[in-house]
Amino acid sequence: MKFTMIYGASGVGKESVARELAKRNYWRLFPQHLAFDISCAAVGFGNDGFEAFQRKICVEALQTMIDKKTNGVVFTFCYVHLASNYFIEGLFELLKRNHIAPNFIRISCAYDEHVSRVINPGRKNTNKIQSKAYLDKYLRDFDFSTNIPNVETFHIDNTHMTVQATAEKIECYLQKN
Repeated sequence: MKFTMIYGASGVGKESVARELAKRNYWRLFPQHLAFDISCAAVGFGNDGFEAFQRKICVEALQTMIDKKTNGVVFTFCYVHLASNYFIEGLFELLKRNHIAPNFIRISCAYDEHVSRVINPGRKNTNKIQSKAYLDKYLRDFDFSTNIPNVETFHIDNTHMTVQATAEKIECYLQKN
């Protein structure tokens, strides 16, 4: 199975790019925010057990995809340096146990473009960030500029790129690895 994690701050285009990449390669899309939303509802964000519950949901879902012989998975994730390492350790254990060599892609964009994407009407009716004020607080509170430690990461600044061009750039990178 192919496993590609696209990570970065909320609103940079991870899910849109992942959806395109999955479609082009007949892979499955797994946006981690789904597990986050379930964990918020079941445990409550920041409460004891939240991280463990979220990790359990993701690991079990990914293991199910592996067991069903899924061709590939594009997993989107908001990696926050240090705070996300518990989750990452569980993911690495899963991938190692199943002999899967992962690929890591970090996406970012310029601040003005980031704001434009976050306030885009297409984000309405979602649990995603939808205002400049919330984005500013989010970017102040969390570090999204750091790569996941001890793994090779391909970084793309997609400020002036379409979703399709970003997916194509990722495909070129994956073909070389």
